[in-house]
Amino acid sequence: MKRTPWIPLLAAAALVLAAACRKAETATMETKAETKSTNPDGSKTTTSTETKQVGATVSSTTQTNVGGPNHGKIEDETVIGTVTDFGPGKRIVVLTGDGARHSYDLDDKDTSASVDRAVTVGTKVRLDATKAADGRRAIRVIPVADR
Repeated sequence: MKRTPWIPLLAAAALVLAAACRKAETATMETKAETKSTNPDGSKTTTSTETKQVGATVSSTTQTNVGGPNHGKIEDETVIGTVTDFGPGKRIVVLTGDGARHSYDLDDKDTSASVDRAVTVGTKVRLDATKAADGRRAIRVIPVADR
C-alpha cells in the first residue's frame, strides 16, 4: 500500500482556504440616551438620542421635546453612508452598513437642501437633517473620507 504524501497537505490547504473565505463580522455599536431638564420658566425639556454604528457607517436620531411658551418637537438626524440614488434637487438615498436605506425628498416645499457638488452615486457622505417644530426641514450633505 503506497501512501501519497500530498493528501495531508491538500487537506491542510483546504482548511486554511475555508477559514480565509469566512465573512468577517462587522463591528456594531448601538447607544440610547435620554436627558430631562427643567427650564428657567419651569417648563420641561426632554432629549432622546439613538445611535447605531455599523463599521464606518452611522445612523443617529435626536428628538427634543420642548415645553413652555416655545413648545414643540425638534428632530435631528445624522446619517453616514454611501449614496445609492441621487437626483440633484430631487432626492437622495443613503445606504448604511446595517442595510437600511435612508431616503430624503430634496424638493419638498418645506425643505431647504444643501448638497456638495462632489456628491454622486457611490460617494460616502454625511447627511444632517433637522426638522423644526413648525415642520420645516433643513438637509445638508457633504462627502466624507473613507476610513
